[in-house]
Amino acid sequence: MIRPFKEEDARRCSKIMLDCINQNLKSLTKENRDFMIKVSQPESLIKKSNEVKLFVYEKEGKILGTGAFDDGEIRTMFVHPKIQGESIGKEILEFLISLAKSKGFKKVFLKSSLEAEKFYEKQGFQKTGENNDFDFKTILMEKKI
Repeated sequence: MIRPFKEEDARRCSKIMLDCINQNLKSLTKENRDFMIKVSQPESLIKKSNEVKLFVYEKEGKILGTGAFDDGEIRTMFVHPKIQGESIGKEILEFLISLAKSKGFKKVFLKSSLEAEKFYEKQGFQKTGENNDFDFKTILMEKKI
C-alpha cells in the first residue's frame, strides 16, 4: 500500500535512505555522501514533507520504500536495498506518475543517480541531459505521460 508520509515514519524512511546511500550509491564522493546523509535525516524528511508530497510504500506494517512528487518532478525515490528488484520501486513510480496525471501534467521529470539510470529507462524515461546541482552528477530524465 502506498500512503502519505506521516511524521512518525521519518526514522524508518531515513533508515531506508541511508542504507541505499551507503550500500548502492558508489559514484558519490565523501562530500556528496555526507550531503546525502544530512538531507536523509528524520528531521530533514519531516521538513521536506511540508514542502512536497512525500509517500511511503508499506506492507504488513513495514515501510519498504519512499517517493515524492513536486510540481512535475519525481523525487526521493528509495527502496530498501534488500528488496530492490521486487517491483516496489516500479509501483511507487507508477503511483507518482498517476498523481502527476491527475494534476494535469503531460510529462514528469527526475534527477537520477548514475546507479538508477537503467531502472528509469526500463520504466520509459529518457535521458535529457546531465546535472551537477549538488556537486555530483545526476542524470536528467523525463517521460511523457
